[in-house]
Amino acid sequence: MKRRLLALPLALVLVAAAPAAAPVAAPVPAGFDAGLAQAAALVDGNHPADALVLLDPMLAAAELPAERGQIEALRSFALARLERLPDARAAIEAGVANLDAPSMLLLRQLFILRALSGDTNAAADTLQLIAASDPKALNPLPSELVSDVLRAIRTDDARAFELEYALVAADWQPADATLAELDWLRLRLITGLAKRGRIDDARAILAAVLNPVVLVRIGIDRRFAALWPAVEARLGPGADIADAAYVARAKAIFDTAPKSLVARMGYAEALNVASREPEAAVIADVAKTPAELAALNNREVWIVNLHAALLGDAGKIDAALARYAALNASPPAGRTALIGTIINQALFAESVDRPKDALAAADVADSPAVATNQFGKLFIAQARACAMQQLGKPQEALGFAAPLISKPDGNDDAYLAAMICLGRTDAAAAAIVRRLGEPDNRAEMLFTLQPFLIADRPVVRDARQRAGLRALKARPDVKAAFLKAGRDLPARVAPPR
Repeated sequence: MKRRLLALPLALVLVAAAPAAAPVAAPVPAGFDAGLAQAAALVDGNHPADALVLLDPMLAAAELPAERGQIEALRSFALARLERLPDARAAIEAGVANLDAPSMLLLRQLFILRALSGDTNAAADTLQLIAASDPKALNPLPSELVSDVLRAIRTDDARAFELEYALVAADWQPADATLAELDWLRLRLITGLAKRGRIDDARAILAAVLNPVVLVRIGIDRRFAALWPAVEARLGPGADIADAAYVARAKAIFDTAPKSLVARMGYAEALNVASREPEAAVIADVAKTPAELAALNNREVWIVNLHAALLGDAGKIDAALARYAALNASPPAGRTALIGTIINQALFAESVDRPKDALAAADVADSPAVATNQFGKLFIAQARACAMQQLGKPQEALGFAAPLISKPDGNDDAYLAAMICLGRTDAAAAAIVRRLGEPDNRAEMLFTLQPFLIADRPVVRDARQRAGLRALKARPDVKAAFLKAGRDLPARVAPPR
């Protein structure tokens, strides 16, 4: 990924165009502009070490800040191509600091290197600078890195709010983001605005939200009570108005880029939200051969994950498990998303009462070849515990649930699911009450407990969990906590499921 992100052509954007140069063994005497152009051509020709042979003496001789800035900036690209990322970051920071008006190319390099080095605060500051300087320059940035930075800074409420505001105000719309992803960002900003008493500003952001799931989340949380009338009007009877608008926009994006699997995934997601699952499954049915699965990039693997889930919802359990298995057997090739899809395979199998399949998938997820983080390992613990319970082995189930029981807030969703399947209803109720009382957790819990999601219906997947949640919601302690934090969406606008 590093090579792909940092290997942009430089000669035409950093300096005036110059004839291509062959590799050199020593600096060639020349004026500043000619020397810089020659070094840029070397970087473009994939001779970064030879470019540094030219640039390092030039840097030592340069006296003007502007000259030092240009040299350092070009050195950063050469160093990055040599995968000397700490040195590349130091060079681009020196370059930008010495230039009065650094180009967007240089600010892009600054952002990427700060993000790749794990300095998410500095990367966030760079994003804000780009948003303020040239909002359109945000869209070509690697959206996965932008999303990584957004996630990483959430513990810093003020910084996260400022960046979310900057991205929404700049109308950040990368080509490889779905409507749902952009609306989640708007939801976080609306939450931040409401927290700061800026409800009128929140109304303006709400007007741009299309995803009915986001509208519902706003329409059930008491923090947004002032927005409920607007949300209900946007949803319409049975959420039909919102569903139609969401599907129409997602289809329009897909129609303009029919070869984009991300646009296709966004369209399938919209159809799924609109309870048009059979149509969604048709749209998501891509990458059927091993070669096609191996060719998917890190973002694109999620469309197969969606297809498998849709097959499961349609009761095609064997087909869904086969879909997961085929995807997860494809080469990792730096696709970290496969860690998530392997875990999802185990969770799916457990959710459809296929405990042996769940345990087999959990073994793969736990293998050294899969670099699962601690949060993911707790999902695996849930899958194992619930699978063992289904096999009639409660003691083994309890043993696998031990990491969850020792740290209930380590993974809220995994803990609650495990407590339900183990029949530990008091612990499950306490977890729900705790989450409903926490501002950062309440929205997800309010949504999970909505009647249209937990009602009994002829769908095998998650049937036990839905039954458990219905029973828990009826408990006085859970009911009181639920009503204090939110409400059921009025039946007249609740979407069918």
